[in-house]
Amino acid sequence: MKRFFCVLLLWALLPLTAWAEDPSAVDIAALMARQVSGNSTFRAQLTAELSEQAPAGADAALWALLSAAVRDASLESSFIFSRAGETLGNSQTTLTLKRGEDALSTLRLAGRGDTWQLWGDGTEGKVWQLPRDTGLLLRDRYLTLEGWGQVLLRDLGFEQYALNRPEESQWPALYRFFTQAFTEDAAWREEANGYLKKYTDQVSAWMQTHTAVSLRRTGGELSTVSELRATAEELKEEALSLLRQFYKDTGFLTLLRDKMTDLEAKSYLEPGMLLLFEQTLGQMTLPGDFVLSRSFLPDGGLESLSLSMPLPDGTALLWEQRDGADIYGLDRGDLSLRLSVQGDAAGGWQGDFSFTAGETRLAGGYQLFASLEPVYEEEDETGRQRRQNGALTLLITPAEAMPFAAQSFTFTLTAWAGLQNDQPAHWNLALDWQELGGGAYARVNLKTRTGAAVQQTEAEGEPMTLAELQPAERQALLARLAQAFFAPLLAAD
Repeated sequence: MKRFFCVLLLWALLPLTAWAEDPSAVDIAALMARQVSGNSTFRAQLTAELSEQAPAGADAALWALLSAAVRDASLESSFIFSRAGETLGNSQTTLTLKRGEDALSTLRLAGRGDTWQLWGDGTEGKVWQLPRDTGLLLRDRYLTLEGWGQVLLRDLGFEQYALNRPEESQWPALYRFFTQAFTEDAAWREEANGYLKKYTDQVSAWMQTHTAVSLRRTGGELSTVSELRATAEELKEEALSLLRQFYKDTGFLTLLRDKMTDLEAKSYLEPGMLLLFEQTLGQMTLPGDFVLSRSFLPDGGLESLSLSMPLPDGTALLWEQRDGADIYGLDRGDLSLRLSVQGDAAGGWQGDFSFTAGETRLAGGYQLFASLEPVYEEEDETGRQRRQNGALTLLITPAEAMPFAAQSFTFTLTAWAGLQNDQPAHWNLALDWQELGGGAYARVNLKTRTGAAVQQTEAEGEPMTLAELQPAERQALLARLAQAFFAPLLAAD
């Protein structure tokens, strides 16, 4: 809780926690990640089936068009990452749209050194290029499932920066820095956490000075009620106090500066920027007070909790704990969201939800059940193998007079692999959606597997650097690419 408030008040500081994979829980997905990290090919196939009947309230003509488009169609992909010699670090993803066994459209995305290359149907005879970051790809000998997630996260920040590189006169966004900081090694994150502790300690002390404690008698027993209430002015004052401390913290500034670009460091880490932040905070308005109220039972246990967190854009975030349920909410103008959650993994979760925007209102209840079996061994006609199964079911029921039907979502996981780590592995996920009572339905199947390495293809076409184009030009290119790639699905049989 203290760390959360510290990040709220001092946005420039990150709560960096170490990420680690539990070696005792290496499931089939984790095994596949390791295999792909060592030259195996990862293949995936996505298929769908839609009912002829349209869902309640949906456009029947549009649903019929989509149903016909996905019939006997599939989206297939393959990914290969090289660990070998001169091609070390090279990667290639091939995306193919098919109808039956016939290929309709193909795209290829290749990573070559410090460059991404995209070409195929929809790129208009050009090879689209972007800068590439290989730091995490080559940092470790093998990448875990979490490691691949970190690679993707850092790449998103890196590409966002490459496509929207700020000029000297522009205020730079921090997406790139955030994604890099969250994916740094454990030693760097541990050092950052060490610096961050002094700020969490200060926020803890500030919270105590703004908390009022009172006693309440209920049924002859005394219980305790505590309330932390802070106005916008008090929040600004504490934020400025943290900023002043931050700009004197030369060790922390040096640590962060090492991971920032020159423009980012000039914009956020120079002590002279404190005056600008003071002016910005001075102009900030909030839609209410920050309030954290907690009541405790006579034995010291938490009876209820209520949190109201106002934001400068006029949004108020809400969180309540009462009667064994967590209630989350958001209010902004005529927009209101509420979601209650009660239960646990063993027995499932249930609750209510509501959404209001102007005259539109949706409300109802839900039940959620999830299970994931550990990996186990079995024997069939092909020999012994490892298997893993899982399932998730979501049931949604509308409140009275709501314009949607009761419906269910069921996710079914089946995964298997040989006993040897170099044998092919499979991980399949099936989604079934159904309007209860015999209404519309949809079925989506994702099938994935690993296999032997495949040859990578070299790009053909005239190079075109996307980062040199204006945002509107890139958006138009992407729109034409999507239209060209998926248009064959809508073509008459």
